[in-house]
Amino acid sequence: MELANCPECGKVYLENSYKMCPDCYHQEEEDAEKVVEYLRDKNKATIDEIHKATGVKHKIILHLLRRGRIVGEILYPCESCGELISSGRICYECSKSLMDQLDVWKQKEEKSKKDGISHQEYSRMYGNLNNPKKEIEKKF
Repeated sequence: MELANCPECGKVYLENSYKMCPDCYHQEEEDAEKVVEYLRDKNKATIDEIHKATGVKHKIILHLLRRGRIVGEILYPCESCGELISSGRICYECSKSLMDQLDVWKQKEEKSKKDGISHQEYSRMYGNLNNPKKEIEKKF
């Protein structure tokens, strides 16, 4: 086993399966219990409501959600725009926007392949790196 620094408090600890020092692990267990007890009474809540009722930090609540330690309809902000969502990391609109941007990038990539310029050969700053004459010939 190796030594590691706890991501929560920074203490040095002997590496373990839960990737934090024993003190922070026990604190996380207590925080999870508080959140679970709160969610038993209220099935639907935002992270702010949970934080205000239990005193558990937003970061810890999100961590528990992502690890699947707590369940229920919990609303939390989209990582891109801040809209409240109940699953995933980004909302539908941000996901759609991201996919649209990816489609545009793919179309540009296909066009550059059709024009005979591969992604590795082409640089936005310097143009066609492998055959500078080809870049000049296209202009005239």
